[in-house]
Amino acid sequence: MDVTKQTFQRAQREFRDSISQCDFVAMDMEMTGLYETKQLTPNRQDTKDERYAKLKRGVEAYGVAQVGICLFTWVESKDPNDGCGYYEAKSFNFNVFPATSIGGVPVDDSFMCKNTALDFLSRSSFDFNKWIYHGIPYLRTDDADRMKAERTSLLTNKRPPIEIDERHETFVKDLERALAVFLKSRDKVMKYDTANSYQRKIIYEVVSKHATLGARSRMGEMEIFKGSKKAVAHHNSEKVRKLVSNIEEARGFSTIIEALSSARKPVIGHNMPLDVMHAYSKFFRKLPESRVEFEHEMQRFLPVLIDTKYIIESTPAIKAKYGTSSLEEIAPMLERESMKISDGSRELIRHHAKFTREAASTMHEAGYDAYTTGATFIRLLKLEGGLNLSSISSSCESSSELVLYRYINKLYQALGTELYWHFGASENGRSGS
Repeated sequence: MDVTKQTFQRAQREFRDSISQCDFVAMDMEMTGLYETKQLTPNRQDTKDERYAKLKRGVEAYGVAQVGICLFTWVESKDPNDGCGYYEAKSFNFNVFPATSIGGVPVDDSFMCKNTALDFLSRSSFDFNKWIYHGIPYLRTDDADRMKAERTSLLTNKRPPIEIDERHETFVKDLERALAVFLKSRDKVMKYDTANSYQRKIIYEVVSKHATLGARSRMGEMEIFKGSKKAVAHHNSEKVRKLVSNIEEARGFSTIIEALSSARKPVIGHNMPLDVMHAYSKFFRKLPESRVEFEHEMQRFLPVLIDTKYIIESTPAIKAKYGTSSLEEIAPMLERESMKISDGSRELIRHHAKFTREAASTMHEAGYDAYTTGATFIRLLKLEGGLNLSSISSSCESSSELVLYRYINKLYQALGTELYWHFGASENGRSGS
């Protein structure tokens, strides 16, 4: 399902309804770049903290253009000739672009684009116009919370008094004189010109001292109006309600990541470190300065992670058999092998009827890559012993008891002699290696 801002609400409902029922989730992203320079590209000689610092810098510099999330649900077969069952896939291809306004007020954001990354996206048939014009807006959760607090305090005057600089002392005196005249008049509304947002803040503060006066912004000028205490209070509460609604609308795709985090489902990826760091940084909170703090945060944000690249690289028999850990190369080999074993009659993975578009998609579209990652995961573990993946618990507390324990929360990251970045808790209860 290809999702733009025009179709987001419907997809959002479908996603929220489905994620609680699924057994696991696969995720992939398309980005506008990876690392700024060769010197800032991770290498095997990095320490763990150096590696995190390099990844963090790249994540904070570049943007995300697409997020693919595929939900896999085990369906018991009712037909004895159809095997024991199959995995039903629902793949979402979210086109995302940072929110540009909140209730008509511009919101500035910036990110870098690397020429080679954009060239790669272009050669993969990426639609840049759709991305910019129709991308789903998003506003990071912590930024949304901060804006709500700041703007609500502005609207309700629950904030420290504004310090009036010398240049605006005359502005305040003129405003107070105008209000005194207005209060004595029979006029219901008074318009007052302003030159900037600072002057508008001053007006809100001065007007708030009068219980029967309210103020609203109108295209570069302020309207100050009379009303009963009840009417003014209702007006202010409506402004707050509209503000919260506008911010929630601007959060957009971040609500999908919030739902994913709350569901606590196992999240599968391929070469995952950048994906999970972007998910945290773009849609949830600012990345912590330290690696250890980030590892701790991930245990709450996405508590169960499984990296298919690590499965391949850490399993000599699989690596030797297929000779590659590239998703683009190994996925079709595993698919052909799976079809051969089942004679093509009982495919282990099937697209949900509403999501058949993904069957005709191509690599490097995030939704299709997420589906391919999840399908590869299923087929890899079938090679490993026919594990019933529907037994993967959605609760991270019991996940470590599964046969899968050797793969959980170990993200592929070649560092010295180590193949993984461990996100699980160690025996002393602190973050892993």
